[in-house]
Amino acid sequence: MSQPGSQTKSKELKLVTKQVVTSDSVKEDKRKLQLLYLISNFDGISEKALLYAISELKNKGLDLGYNIVTLGNNVTSPQVKDDLTALLYLGLLENDQAKTLKVSSNGKDFLESNPVDEAFKNQLTSLIQELKEKIKAIDEEQRLRSRRRGRGF
Repeated sequence: MSQPGSQTKSKELKLVTKQVVTSDSVKEDKRKLQLLYLISNFDGISEKALLYAISELKNKGLDLGYNIVTLGNNVTSPQVKDDLTALLYLGLLENDQAKTLKVSSNGKDFLESNPVDEAFKNQLTSLIQELKEKIKAIDEEQRLRSRRRGRGF
């Protein structure tokens, strides 16, 4: 019997439904395809740097269709996270130990068989050169932080 004033602890199971993602749905989704192409322009990019790049591209007139929220120095977007999860699930992207996103060999084949709009490619190419140095700095910061965490500091 429980005594008066005592609290009982219970655990709740929370179910979240997600839409099933297939490679066919990515072919139809222009936003995911453009995100995959954007990532393919880098040797590897952290999620933080990717969010910064998407935000800066939007500020420069190239909107990928994501709602970006900036809180202080942190840029976030639940939509980008969902799309990254879907692309990782399908094996079109891969993560290395430093949490760097790279297009997998399957992703490269997928991009070859499903080309992105030429106008988007040209506009992205012209804008991305300006961002590469800042993105490298953000990636290096993330790499150093992950190394520091690995040592227990």
